[in-house]
Amino acid sequence: MVLRILVADDSQDLAETYKIALENRGHIVTTVRDGVECLQTYSDFLKNTNKEAKSFFDVIILDQQMPGMDGIDVAREIQRVNSKQRIIFITGYGTEVIKKLRGLKEEVEVMNKPFTLKALIIQIEGWPIFMWREQTRRGFKDWDGYSGTSVPVGPSRSA
Repeated sequence: MVLRILVADDSQDLAETYKIALENRGHIVTTVRDGVECLQTYSDFLKNTNKEAKSFFDVIILDQQMPGMDGIDVAREIQRVNSKQRIIFITGYGTEVIKKLRGLKEEVEVMNKPFTLKALIIQIEGWPIFMWREQTRRGFKDWDGYSGTSVPVGPSRSA
């Protein structure tokens, strides 16, 4: 499933790394540098979306510490428009962020830095989807232990 993802991070290198990794998985990724630009992009997306199409990003990845407007304030503004918007906070200040999250309407997700790109993909796509794609990529042989044929292998087969 292709997801529309908005990444807001003031570190251009990190945002670009997330974008490349997620686009390699087939997702559509938009990156922004700060909270103000994130809200503007979100607002512009809503205005320009076809009424028949889905009108929100599937996931928004927010860095907590950004210039202009921090991630919590951005999340509050987004939730005023869409209280069910999925938001993942990426932060090096996990306990501080968790305390501030109590004021948000819906439960949001938090990933503490450092983490691997694989962990980010699992968080975004969910473990079952991630595992299915990984197993499909490698082939079913490694997954189920069989050679891929529908004929059972065993003593009756070897004679």
